[in-house]
Amino acid sequence: MTDSPNESGTLPDRTGGDAGPPSVPPDRRPEPGGQSGEDAPTRPSRAGGRRHLSASTRYVLRRLALIPAQLLFVLLLLYVAFTVPTQIAQQASPDALGFFRGFLQVLVNDFTGNWGNADFLRFHLPWTQVYAYYIPPSIQIALFALPIAAALAYPISLLAGWSRRPGLDAPAQFSTLTGALVPVFVVGLLVVNALFFSYLGWLQDVPNQGLLPTAPWFLDRGGYPSWIIYDAVTQPTGFPLIDAVIHHAWVVAFISLTKTLLQALVVAAAYVAIFFRHARAVVRSAREEPYITGARARGISERTLLWRHAARRVTPSFLLVFALTIPEYLGVQFAVEAAFTDQAGFGNLVFADLTSGILTDIQPLIFLLAIVILVWTFLVDLVALRIDPRGLAGR
Repeated sequence: MTDSPNESGTLPDRTGGDAGPPSVPPDRRPEPGGQSGEDAPTRPSRAGGRRHLSASTRYVLRRLALIPAQLLFVLLLLYVAFTVPTQIAQQASPDALGFFRGFLQVLVNDFTGNWGNADFLRFHLPWTQVYAYYIPPSIQIALFALPIAAALAYPISLLAGWSRRPGLDAPAQFSTLTGALVPVFVVGLLVVNALFFSYLGWLQDVPNQGLLPTAPWFLDRGGYPSWIIYDAVTQPTGFPLIDAVIHHAWVVAFISLTKTLLQALVVAAAYVAIFFRHARAVVRSAREEPYITGARARGISERTLLWRHAARRVTPSFLLVFALTIPEYLGVQFAVEAAFTDQAGFGNLVFADLTSGILTDIQPLIFLLAIVILVWTFLVDLVALRIDPRGLAGR
């Protein structure tokens, strides 16, 4: 005979009463607000418990901790490549203790700015002051070149990498390959020669020799103004274009703007050839993503897939490609500055150091560039992480 529920909804006990809920031994009953005695886990209190960091926070802390180690490794390579051969040439080959003492002294000098004095060209000043003179003109070119390069590289890479038509991809590959094979120094010289006479007839100046008008231009107009020193260094900011505007020298500002744009265009065109080779492969991979294939099967147009979906998907990868190619960008800009014979700028400074044969003078410069590259790569990683947090899965 099958038991049926009584009015209270419980099965009747075989002895005649309601069975009710199953009984629990007193020692196994749950404590108020928790689990039963033996099985209850120990919960840390909020005050003394250990709080776990998020994945993004742990990644940022790891990247920050990696920067000093990377910089130390770069300085060790510089010491072995530049300082140790000089010591050996002077018949002062260091032992192990002397090696580490010398390396420690180099570290102290690099981080305290004790880089010695410059004695080339027109300068007889501390290297820190020389770098303060040479950095702003290079930054001025980069502030124009980077947006131009981004405006060119982003759509070209997207269109050429997405399109299956050879009529669009093949010319882009040919142009970028040609730009990569021809040395950027040669490209700069070709541009200078092509524009020399037209620029001279238009502005009574030459398109090269710095971001300011040349000495003959100033001498024909009464000489250099008081805010230009060493024939190439401007005051108070050091940026030729800004200082010319501050002093209401509008013709000088216009010439500085044209020369800056000319060099920035050459830098951007040469860098796009480098960037395209990496970015095109990223877009090709994104084109075959499963969600893109599924959206295409549902009838979404290729234009929508490219500019609304794939473009956002590849942006973090583009940023990482840009971060990884920053050393190549700097090399391109330095070569262009040397081709245009800039009187101020890091390109001319590097060229002068290399031709002088004293490689130890380049060590502080590489130290500064290493800091710029490491910090820039870290910032780009943060931006890419912000745009696409899924990138943490592989890091």
